[in-house]
Amino acid sequence: MPEQLVQDENSSGSNSNAAGRVSLERAARVLNIFREGFLTIIAVAGVICIIGITAGYFLNASFVVFKTGSMEPHYPVGAISLTIKIPAKELKPGDVASVLRDGATVLITHRVVSVNDDPAGPQSGKAVLTLKGDANSSEDPVLYTVASAQKVVFTVPRLGAWVMAMRGPWFLGAATLIVSALVAWSFWPKRARKHRAEPEKSIRRLDAES
Repeated sequence: MPEQLVQDENSSGSNSNAAGRVSLERAARVLNIFREGFLTIIAVAGVICIIGITAGYFLNASFVVFKTGSMEPHYPVGAISLTIKIPAKELKPGDVASVLRDGATVLITHRVVSVNDDPAGPQSGKAVLTLKGDANSSEDPVLYTVASAQKVVFTVPRLGAWVMAMRGPWFLGAATLIVSALVAWSFWPKRARKHRAEPEKSIRRLDAES
């Protein structure tokens, strides 16, 4: 009877250890899937950034985020638009363009109402633009005399809000910590499995010898 009790205790202990190992292996697999998925997302985002930078360099393209509601409903707050730099004279009424007045530091992105020649003459290379926000009841109170403008090509709603949030210090700090932890952890499971395998091999050798 005592021997049977000892055997029962050993078998129950072995079963609990086996169940614990299975649970740990399942948890490790889930964490590995999460890690691989997150790293894949980071890699895809990096490729998109590289493509965007390359396109911006060769095509004079840039992104504009709508921070006010002057262009709603077609361009709501938080939308992001891809724009391409073109001569102001090539704009047409109905186009949506971003312009920067002389001495200003903030882009104005409104719809073009009219495009007129610069009173200074064609040698200036500039055009006089009349703009108006879609949600505004009247045209902009000032005229924009510019040589070039960023013409809106296409727009994605709400994405700009995420882009602006990702530029914040809190997000950048958290993303840096998460990526650093995942990169460091990517080497840990293999080592852990290697260390776990060594005791199991030793136990098997002892069982074989006995």
